[in-house]
Formats: sequence, structure tokens, C-alpha cells
Amino acid sequence: MILTSLILILLIVGLLGSTSIYYSRRTFDEAAERLSAAYNSALETRAETQTLTVAESARTALMQTDYSSLQNFVPQAAKIDRDIVALYVITDNGLIAAHSDSRVKEGQPVAEVDPTLGPEMAKITKPLTKEIEAEAKGSKEKERRKVFARPVVASGKKFGTLVVIYSMASLQHQLDEIEAKKNADVQAYGVQIALLGLVFLLVGAGLAVFQGLRIARPIKLLALGASQIAGGQMDARVAVDSKDEIGLLADNFNYMADRLKALLDETAAKAVLEKELELARTIQETLVPPTELLERGPLKVAGYFQPATQCGGDWWAVYDIVDGRILVIIGDVTGHGVPAAMITAAAKAACDVGRALEGPRLTAARILELMNRAIYESARRRFVMTCFACVIDTRARSITYANAGHNFPYLYRHPSTLQQGESEITVLMSRGNRLGDIPDSTFAESTQPLRSGDRLVFYTDGLIECESPTGEEYGEKRLRNAIRQAGDQGPMQMRDTLMAGAAQFYGNAPRKDDITLVVAQLS
Repeated sequence: MILTSLILILLIVGLLGSTSIYYSRRTFDEAAERLSAAYNSALETRAETQTLTVAESARTALMQTDYSSLQNFVPQAAKIDRDIVALYVITDNGLIAAHSDSRVKEGQPVAEVDPTLGPEMAKITKPLTKEIEAEAKGSKEKERRKVFARPVVASGKKFGTLVVIYSMASLQHQLDEIEAKKNADVQAYGVQIALLGLVFLLVGAGLAVFQGLRIARPIKLLALGASQIAGGQMDARVAVDSKDEIGLLADNFNYMADRLKALLDETAAKAVLEKELELARTIQETLVPPTELLERGPLKVAGYFQPATQCGGDWWAVYDIVDGRILVIIGDVTGHGVPAAMITAAAKAACDVGRALEGPRLTAARILELMNRAIYESARRRFVMTCFACVIDTRARSITYANAGHNFPYLYRHPSTLQQGESEITVLMSRGNRLGDIPDSTFAESTQPLRSGDRLVFYTDGLIECESPTGEEYGEKRLRNAIRQAGDQGPMQMRDTLMAGAAQFYGNAPRKDDITLVVAQLS
């Protein structure tokens, strides 16, 4: 137990530390992305304005091939922005007409002056933007630069190309500062989390040792008492005054010693206790059946469950009773999340206890009464649950059901099996109070005959109330149409077809509620 506690503490601290570091990194990365986006947007706006201005000023000189005037003008134009590295005016044959560096000779090919510019710069017919890497002035290190090119056109004729190269060194400097700050903060987080983990580990070790000793002592007393009674000391008793489960066990032990002569009664009590312990263990198992096909004789069942959050308030189950009778339950707790999931656990526990206690006498109404009392005692009307319970008799070919405020399921029959006056889809209508509303609620039962090939469709309101991206609910009408279209399919195929159609309707809209769908077929 001590080792398990320490491992759990390490896992929790590690998870918290990893999450903290991850979000810290993401915060800095997002800041860097926003900075880059803002800088590039501003740079493109500046470039658009500046290239238009310079192109207008250079158009006349290019038309008149007055390159000397251009060479006098271009270096001055390059000084209007301190981030401009170079400004070129290029003729259509790729030669330099003017350059911001007065030392560059007129008529040189642009590729000889600046290898980062390709010959395509002279051929463009519309504005062009691209990013390059070049050696920074006075250094062999590479720096990011952005090239903006614009054709110089007059009267529909192109006379040359204006190319402006901007340095992005200031952006890179700010990004480097953000990266350095991120690394420093991550390192600091790591040190803090390591210290915090050490403190938690020491405290947890102390608590685990204390709790272990606290549990071990009364257990040793119980073991000693059992040995004494087994050795014939019938007056032996266990002095444990704790108020927890161990204290309860000690009281039961002493009571057993007092009533040892009534061995048969005590054996029955022990059997009940073992049965309750077995029911308690089942609570730890998965609440919802797996997605694989469940076969109960001629009845085949396939279910789908999707919580709106990590924990859900929907629940469904399939249980065998006796003699071909099968219990199917579907429920929906108000809301979702951890509190709703706890109520579903209480409902399942109540259902399991009800099955164990009632045995072959179990009915749909009785199981709802037991679950109603358990949920009322657990939630005190802070949470309630809608629920539909039915017992399918595969031998008598019938379904007996009771409803606690839940959506009415559908019974689908293929058109080829319909008799005169029957419809394809029958609503299994029955009404009753929600579970947990009134402690002494009772529920009426109804019975419907079944035929081979009948499909039963159970669902929670999340299926029909979830909305599309436009805010429209899926609705019962769409569900009924989808059931008709998938009526020839088996339970798993029908379930998948119905959910695929609903998912297509929902699109990317967030799910407001848990979704559960169960399809059963009597073969």
C-alpha cells in the first residue's frame, strides 16, 4: 500500500509538472506566432505602400531609359525604411538599371549582384513576395529576408521590375528573446516541480506509513481474536473502537462470537455479506457494456455511448434473468460530468442489487422502484435520472416495459411483415416519474408482442437534441426516417448507420449532451 501511494504521488506530480511545462511552452509559442503574424502583416502593408510609391516615381525614368536619374533617386528611396537591405530597378532582360548601393554598376546582371534573386524577378507580371536567407552584412551568419517585387507598367506595357529586400533581423531578435525566456521559465518550472514533488513524496510517505500502521494494528487484533476463538477461548473479544469499515468488521466479529451457537443463522448472514461484497466488486467494473455485438440466445444487442465530456451521465445495460428473459435498461442523469457519472454508478449498483435480490421474480417496474430509492437517497433531488427498463421474453416473444420519464423507444417492423392497419414504427409509450424525484414512486408496466426480425431502438435525448452548426436539432423525425432506411440491417450495422447519419448532421458542432443508442433484434 505504501509503495502504491508513493507511485501515485510521483505520477500525479509528474503529470502536473508536464502539464504546467506544456502550457508554459505553448504560451510562449503562441506569443511568438502572434508576433510573427503581426510583424509580417505590418511589413507587407509597408512594402505595398513603399513599392507603389517608388514604382510611380521610377516609371517615367524607365520609360525614358534615364538610368542615371534612377540611380540618383533609388539610394534616397531606400533610406525611407531602416529595414530595407537593398532596392533594385531591373530591366526586362535581367540587368540592373539602378541599385540602392551606388557602387553597383549599371547594366550588371542582377544574379551577379545578388545571388539570392533568380532571373524570374525580371519576368514577373504581377506583384510577388517570397522569403529568402542571406548572409547578414559584416557576418557570415544567415538572416531571414523578405523580397517584394512589383512590375513597373505604363499604358499596359511593362518597362521593368522594382525589387525591395527587407531584413527581418528585428523580428528574429524578438523571437530569440522569447525563446530564451521560454527556456528559462521551463527550467525554473522544472526545479520548482522537482522540489514540490520531493515535499509531496516525503509527506505522502509519512501518511502512507501512518495509515498502514493504523490499518495493520486492528487487523492483527482481529487475527489474534480469531485464533483465540479457534483455540476454544469463547470469551475472547476484539477491542477496536474505530468508526470505519475495520471497526464495523470488529463489531461483527464480536457479534459472531456471541451468536456462535446459532451457526446456521450466522452462516446465512455470512452468505448475505459475501453476496453484498460481490456486488460491491462489480461496481468497480465498466458501467457500460462493450461496443461488440452482445448475443443472448435469439436476441442480439449493439450499443453506442459517447459522453459529452470526459465523464457522462448516460448508462445502459443488458442482463440475463432466467428462462430466456433478458433485462435491457437505458438511463440518462440530468447533466453530465463526474457528479452524473457517480449517480449512474449508484443506479448500476442498485440495479445489480435488485437483480440479485429479486432473482427470477425481477420485473421492469420493480427494478425502477429499487433504482428510484437508491438515487433519491444518494442525490436528494439534486440529480434525477430518466430511465427505460424492459424485460424481453425470447420464448414468449414479448417485451414488458416501464418508463421513468425517458424518451420513448421505437419498435421497427419491416414492411414485408406488417399486417393490415399496422405501421412500420411503433412507439413504446409508457409514463412515470423520473428516478430520484419521489422516494416512493411506482411505475406501470405495458406489454407488446414481438415477431422475428423486429428491431428495438433505445436512445437518450442527447441523440435528438444535439444541434448542427446552424443550431438546428437532430429531432425525432430524422431519427425515425433513419431507422426506416436502415431497417434491413443487423443491430451493429443499423447502430453504425444511425450514428453515422447523426454525426454527419452534427458536423463540427460541439455535443451539448451525452449520446447513447442501443439497437436490439429478435431473430
